Amino acid sequence: MEKKMVNWRPWPELPEELLDLITKSLGAIDYLMFGCVCRAWRLYVATYRKEFMASQPPLYFFLSKRANKVCYFYGIFDHRLYKAILPNLKGKSCSGLTCGYLVMEDKKKSEDSQICLLNPFTRHELHFPSPPYPHSRVILASIAKPLPEFVLISFDKCHPYFHLCRSSDCNWTTYDYSDQFKATFRGPIPLIVDGVVFKGKIYVLTIDADIGVLNLNSHPYVTLLEVKRVRLRLFHKGQRLLHYEEHLLMICIANYKKYQVYELDFLKMEWVPMQNFGDQTLFSSFEMGLGFCNITRWKDSQQPSNCIYDVTKCFSHNYNLRFSDDSLPQYIPITCRTYLPEASLGIPFWYFPHLSCSVDSLSDE
Repeated sequence: MEKKMVNWRPWPELPEELLDLITKSLGAIDYLMFGCVCRAWRLYVATYRKEFMASQPPLYFFLSKRANKVCYFYGIFDHRLYKAILPNLKGKSCSGLTCGYLVMEDKKKSEDSQICLLNPFTRHELHFPSPPYPHSRVILASIAKPLPEFVLISFDKCHPYFHLCRSSDCNWTTYDYSDQFKATFRGPIPLIVDGVVFKGKIYVLTIDADIGVLNLNSHPYVTLLEVKRVRLRLFHKGQRLLHYEEHLLMICIANYKKYQVYELDFLKMEWVPMQNFGDQTLFSSFEMGLGFCNITRWKDSQQPSNCIYDVTKCFSHNYNLRFSDDSLPQYIPITCRTYLPEASLGIPFWYFPHLSCSVDSLSDE
């Protein structure tokens, strides 16, 4: 009896057109797992990862206070929960997020304490010594010349200094900007509370919403821009900088999670209020990170745009949906079949897949 021929080929030999078709139905985590099947698929994923991740929605991220290696990602559109294994993080806590890296710091400080930057998607790690003085925010950037390296900058919202450490350095360098600011401001010195890399420059924001550029030459200094100040709301709690595509934004928050979003008009040198987000949506876990996304691009998305998704600190099994007109928020439950045994103990925040692909780079100037 003649055997029936079956048209098949080994997985590594599947054509790229078919791989394109398969990956179109995958989410961010499934895409990473897809690259683990074989070497050919791993090369495919590495080639198109940046483009693919740019099309993916933010994930709700849980990092347990008890688990030493476990974190969870939750998709708010497909309601799927993913468990990921991280390197041993015993004795560390997450203090922030920068360029897709978790900022992990030792709970108990010692002379050899470190800041570990961990990319949960790639497992890549960067290690820096702990800054010598307190800090409330760190930002990561890359420098191309003379040799590729990373630089970490830390700020403290209570003291007039910032720290600087390159990946090739063994120690931090501290810069006090109080004397420089005294020549510009009368009264109390406005302290730097946040910073962001935008178009190759480091922009910094003060507690009074002044904005400047941090220059990292042999003697770093801050150049304040002549931008008309915004009038902050009563009971103002803080502000953050955010770059989105070609826009530099300032996100302000007051009590009861009242948001104000401004865009810097570089021609008029003034902050312009954003009254309407259009198709965009602000995802906010204020202290841990923010991001703007076009929510209409994701298929099967029934969630509204022109609103703010913020995390609920008290109940990690919910997130808030707040509208840009300050109407009453909706509390949306996390619905998944898998129980989160320890993740609820940690404060959740948004993780943006596209940030896992690269580090913001500084210009050569």
